[in-house]
Amino acid sequence: MSQIDSLRIIKIYRRIGLITCSSVFLLFLLGGLVRATGSGMGCPDWPKCFGLLAPPTCECELPNNYQEIFKAKREKKVAKFLKTLRAFGMNEKADLIAADKNLYLQHKFDPLKAWIEYINRLFGVLSGLLAVLILGCSFVYKSLKPTRLWAVLGFVMLILNAWLGSIVVTTNLLPGIVSLHFLLAFLCLFAFILSIQKVSPILYIHNQDSHFNWRLLFSLIFVVVLLGTWSREQVDILKNTNILYLDGNASGMLNFTQMGIAFVIHRYIPLLILIWAAYKYYKSKLFHWGFVAVLSLLQISLGVIHIVYVVPAWTQIGHVVIGSALLTYSFLVTISYKKEIK
Repeated sequence: MSQIDSLRIIKIYRRIGLITCSSVFLLFLLGGLVRATGSGMGCPDWPKCFGLLAPPTCECELPNNYQEIFKAKREKKVAKFLKTLRAFGMNEKADLIAADKNLYLQHKFDPLKAWIEYINRLFGVLSGLLAVLILGCSFVYKSLKPTRLWAVLGFVMLILNAWLGSIVVTTNLLPGIVSLHFLLAFLCLFAFILSIQKVSPILYIHNQDSHFNWRLLFSLIFVVVLLGTWSREQVDILKNTNILYLDGNASGMLNFTQMGIAFVIHRYIPLLILIWAAYKYYKSKLFHWGFVAVLSLLQISLGVIHIVYVVPAWTQIGHVVIGSALLTYSFLVTISYKKEIK
């Protein structure tokens, strides 16, 4: 194969890879929409929706006892999942899940929620097909050999996340599993980004700043995002235990005093990141730091709205998307660093 052919293949691979990464990132937006609208159980089964390839448009299309039917199916899947946990010696976790009172709550059919969840799944399938294409290309063409490891890891992470998505539905959005679902989505995205980076850098190579600074920044943002996912699950727990509002006033603020140390860390690290990024931009005038400062300011503003207005749907979506963008961008800058050759 000539050098020109190799460059053409790399160029095509880059385009497919960027489309794949975009589809995975879009899942963050759709996941935020699912979470904000309470559509996570819009389809009580997986991979089908109410036993169909596409959601029904009316409850009249379902059997009269459809809730009992899907409750029985969920009970079987939960039993199988608990058995798997115990096989790995995770008896305490299995007992904790089995004792969860919300595990078998029934969900009445809602066409809007069903279709929101269904569209989220469709884009998951699209991401999977694109991942297969990337994986195949990495093995077919020798010029793409450097990408194989990351293409394989990205594909494996995507498959694991699809399976975990079924567990999320089976366990009725069990806290902890939802956070793990979110984490695997990021690891999948990062693997595909690295597969592209191995043959064609996504950002221009930069050496104007300390690599340590960006590795530290990425680590801090990663912690903030994970704690944010966990904090969102605590909001659901507050709601289920009727202590969602501060001082018990239904028109008051979010009862953040009951959300633990994880939420405290999630609240204050972004402020430190904002101050740090603003200072670095003031001193260096580098776009990277300015962009991080702007995103951090937006994220903090949405966080304040979360507390004051008790997590409105539109701010949830914005919070997820901006947080994901901040983490992804800091990762891109970190891996594009290259020492200056003197």
